[in-house]
Amino acid sequence: MLTRRSLFLAAGTMAYGVASPSARAQDDRLPPIAVRRSEVTVSRTLIVARPDLPVATDPGLLFYVQHSINKSLIVYAARLRPDGKLDPNQPAEAFWRRFDEQGQRRSLNFFERIFAFGLSTRALPDGRYAARIAGYRAREAIIDLDDKGTPRALLAVGPRMVRVVYAFAQADDAGFIPKIHYVDVHGFDIATGEAVRERIRLDM
Repeated sequence: MLTRRSLFLAAGTMAYGVASPSARAQDDRLPPIAVRRSEVTVSRTLIVARPDLPVATDPGLLFYVQHSINKSLIVYAARLRPDGKLDPNQPAEAFWRRFDEQGQRRSLNFFERIFAFGLSTRALPDGRYAARIAGYRAREAIIDLDDKGTPRALLAVGPRMVRVVYAFAQADDAGFIPKIHYVDVHGFDIATGEAVRERIRLDM
């Protein structure tokens, strides 16, 4: 379940790098956030949420997260062994690309990693890995290599299995508590090749 704690910290860290201690103390008393509804759009080409925002090109890229507060990205990338296989000790990692500065890579801090953007993984019997993002543990993605050995993140969207390309969070920080209005997940149906966008609308 999405919680106000996780999304408050996520939005706060997107805007400011880390939520303040006083905000972290207060957010435990706030009610949970609920997913109001999910809408799926299918198209021939991938929808570009914001052409003015940068995209990630890091080695082993799985997907990245854009947001409307600034140009920095959260990048999710596979970690590979020298033989090209996923590293069983840490098959994937998350980090910032600070495009609102000079585009430098920056590690997630403790609160970002534990409450918002960090990735937890577990090995599956077929050699693939299941992954969950700390701020949204309700859904699980699958990390594996495609037929060409390219890392990918797969997410079930209704009956479709979608290779995720990027996500976009529409948020604002006008009030004391940053608010996320919706999150769009963009990718391709691996069976049909169609572009898929799932819009997850939130009650905050």
